[in-house]
Amino acid sequence: MDPLFDRLKALGLVQANQVPNKRKEKSSKSFEEIIEGEEVSNSQGSCYLTRSFYPWNYQHGDVTFIMKDDFSLVADAGKAQGVRGKELSSLLFIDTETTGLSGGTGTLAFLVGLGYFDKNGFNLVQYIIRDPTEEASMLLEISNFIEKFSGFVSFNGKAFDIPLLRARYVMNRIPIPFEDLSHLDLLFLARKLWKNRLKSRALQDLEQEILHIPRTQEEVPGWMIPEIYFDYLKTGNAEPLKGVIYHNGMDIVSLAALFLHISNSFDQISTIENLHPVDYFSIGQLFWEMKINDLAESIFLECVESETLPEEMHLQSIKYIGAMYKKQERYDEAITFWKVALEMGDIESAVELAKYYEHSAHDIQKALECTESADQILSKRGYHSYQDRQLRKELKKRKSRLMLASQKDKNHVSTQNS
Repeated sequence: MDPLFDRLKALGLVQANQVPNKRKEKSSKSFEEIIEGEEVSNSQGSCYLTRSFYPWNYQHGDVTFIMKDDFSLVADAGKAQGVRGKELSSLLFIDTETTGLSGGTGTLAFLVGLGYFDKNGFNLVQYIIRDPTEEASMLLEISNFIEKFSGFVSFNGKAFDIPLLRARYVMNRIPIPFEDLSHLDLLFLARKLWKNRLKSRALQDLEQEILHIPRTQEEVPGWMIPEIYFDYLKTGNAEPLKGVIYHNGMDIVSLAALFLHISNSFDQISTIENLHPVDYFSIGQLFWEMKINDLAESIFLECVESETLPEEMHLQSIKYIGAMYKKQERYDEAITFWKVALEMGDIESAVELAKYYEHSAHDIQKALECTESADQILSKRGYHSYQDRQLRKELKKRKSRLMLASQKDKNHVSTQNS
């Protein structure tokens, strides 16, 4: 016998044909006895659904569910103009649980959760297929359900949930019902709003860090969900699916809470004291990108005065104001901020001052002084990157040009005096 095999056998190796089959016993309880809900039927067959309700003033972590009259800024920031000016009840919050985490044509959504606000509060409806033959029925139920809504709210739905559902509709030869709906994906906004404060912007991390929502022992990790469903199909035991349904439900309720939190944050931008200072700065960056200059300006001006903002963001706020005033050709005001930034050791502001004095004020001497200041800062910092080395060449060229211009001015003055 092979000596290697002997050594492996001594360590506990068992050949595949010697491994006993583990037969899983069928559950004694039916799906309907374990999962509280109701069966719905249509021309495609039947599927199962559960319902939950959260009244107004329900507290989800730090967020109280209160009706919002206007969420236009959120719609604009999320590039979902199709829901701008609509009522809160026109939004459909969506999340799916699937048989695979990578998508693809072989992946199906066995659980689709949908949430919406009405005059009484927040409603949660979760469609479940008890076996894959019920998929077409579930898709048709969803088609009928979403007719009254103007847009989706999701978390990474643009990249995952909606493309996956679209593929399932195509494969089942059912018309896709949501092609004309606007889509507000909060993952896009989360990455903008919390990039300066949080390493992870996953929904469950935002629950803990932003909304302060703990999950209970009913929670199951997302990576386990496909395996739990496949085990259910093999055994018929729906008990573990209760954790999956809870997971999906909490994702949707948290999605609604996150939407309200962002909307409330935009309502509270009148002062930095209403928000975490880093989040306040991040909202300013977002509005700057959106070209909402009046709001961005007021935010950055307050950030400049703040004593609670990290120094790097304090400097960035000064630079944003300088850039904003430059675009508006308010040079006298821009200079003030560039000078403050230069005192803090900012090269870009030194270069901006040099450009202004050379091309607008035609003050060669001041332009030369600012160029030399930029060169000194860069020299002290070192030429570690390609950008630094390119900047060094540009500063050298600018300095030579300015020194030549300065010498010409001196010669011109000397000639006039003589």
